[in-house]
Amino acid sequence: MLAHDRGAGEAPTPLDETPDVLSRIAPARTGAVRLLFVTTENLRKTLVLVRHSKAAHDAPTDLERPLTSRGRGLADELARSLSRRIGCLDLLLVSPAARARQTARPMQERLEPVEVRVEPEIYHNGALKVLELLTPLPEATSTVVLVGHEPTVSILAHMLHDTDDDLAAQVSFGVPTATALVLSVTGSWTQLAPQGAHITEIVTAPR
Repeated sequence: MLAHDRGAGEAPTPLDETPDVLSRIAPARTGAVRLLFVTTENLRKTLVLVRHSKAAHDAPTDLERPLTSRGRGLADELARSLSRRIGCLDLLLVSPAARARQTARPMQERLEPVEVRVEPEIYHNGALKVLELLTPLPEATSTVVLVGHEPTVSILAHMLHDTDDDLAAQVSFGVPTATALVLSVTGSWTQLAPQGAHITEIVTAPR
C-alpha cells in the first residue's frame, strides 16, 4: 500500500489498491484537457516498456513483493530520467504486482499521466497478450508507459523492434530492474505488430 505517500485528504488511485481490490482507471488530472488533430505528422507514437525496480523476496506471495529501499530510490531516479524525455504522458499501464505499482508511483507523480490503468494481464500473461492491451488504444493516445516484468518486457520489445542491431542484441538477453525501453511507433496502434516499432533508447536508473 502506498497510502502513506499521499497527503491528507488525497483520493487513492489504482496504484494504492491491494492486488485483490483493483480499480482499473484512475481519475484524469484535474483540468486535464487535450485537443489532438490526428494527421500524418502526429501518427508517430512513443511506447516505453519498463521493468519494475529492485524488489524484496520476503513476502507472503509473489504479487505482494514490495520494492526494497534501494529499489524505491532507483524507481524515483528512473522516473526523473523519463520525465526529461517525455513531454506529456497519455496513459500509464501498470501490473497489479506491488513492486510494479510502487515503481509506477514516482512516474505518476513526475509525468502526470492523463490516465492510469492497473492491468492484471501484464502480470499474468506473456508478450502477445500484453500487445493486445495496446492495439485497441485510440489514436489520440500518443505516449504510453507500461510497467511490467521480465521476461515479458524484453520479449515484447525485441519482438516489436524492426532492426537486427546492437540494441536488439542487448534486449535479447533481458533487461535489469529499473530499466526502460523507449520505442518509436509509426502508424496506428491497431496496426502495431512484430517489427512495427523501433527501440530508440535504453534508459537505466543511475546505479
